[in-house]
Amino acid sequence: METLLEKKDQIQMLDGILHWLNANIEKFQIPIEAAPSTCGPEEITADIKRKAFSELGLAIRLAQRSPFLQQHPEMKKLQKSWVDIIDSQDFFFDTRRRLQLYPHRVVAYSVLRSLGIENDAAKSDLQAVLDRGFMENAERNAWEKLDMKYYIKACGLNHKFPSDEYLLKYSSLTNLPNLAYVQNLDLYGLTHLLFHFADFGDIDMKQFLQQDYKHIQDYTDLSLSMSVVKQDWDLTAELLINQYCLQKTFSEFDRHAAATLLKAQQSSGFIPGREWVIAQKTETEPASHIFEDVYHPTIVSLILLDCELMN
Repeated sequence: METLLEKKDQIQMLDGILHWLNANIEKFQIPIEAAPSTCGPEEITADIKRKAFSELGLAIRLAQRSPFLQQHPEMKKLQKSWVDIIDSQDFFFDTRRRLQLYPHRVVAYSVLRSLGIENDAAKSDLQAVLDRGFMENAERNAWEKLDMKYYIKACGLNHKFPSDEYLLKYSSLTNLPNLAYVQNLDLYGLTHLLFHFADFGDIDMKQFLQQDYKHIQDYTDLSLSMSVVKQDWDLTAELLINQYCLQKTFSEFDRHAAATLLKAQQSSGFIPGREWVIAQKTETEPASHIFEDVYHPTIVSLILLDCELMN
């Protein structure tokens, strides 16, 4: 299968990203879950550290699909650090009551399973929450339901979420907003729905989307061009992953977008976020290491490389 970047460019980007992630792993450190809290279990929400940690786990999980990445020394180091944080911070503590942390915990457990690590107690607690019927029946949009369902299935848990066909029917993919008025949140809805319907490229989306495929592909192409023009590297990386999800024959512009993303990578290895780009344009104090701004485009760029290197 074709790739967006040449092999040497893939390795250049990969080495930089893995170096930055390993050098900044302490910034992904989550709270000690068993530590005393001043609020009730149901009030504990996922902060930026928990969110970042879960997203890093997703990139590690997808890397298991690539024999090359499985054996990469820096990826192995990153995996070990990630698992050590799970163990040292008692990550699955009080899962049955901390319901707002549930989405992040099914992501984490799916990562452990991909690494061949089983945790029967954590799995039992995750299943007990599902057995109540709350997760499936709470008011959530199709995007949120699909995200959760995707990881619940990856965990090997029993659930009563609707079929993918049902979720597609009630998702924004069948009623995409006019691009003249589109907001970032709309585009993240597009990217995440495609990630999980397609299982990052493993599902034939032409067959799944049928008559909607061409419109969604055209919409993705236009969204990608807008993101490159805006120098929004976070959405650029996500939309390039979508091209893999759609199993597209890559265009010259797709390759240009990937090359431009590579050029945006900084010498320390991270991919700039929106605040960093604005700071550079306005010549204000550089925001080169605002973790909350740069970690996400860096991780989604690693997921893009996971897709590139699966082949």
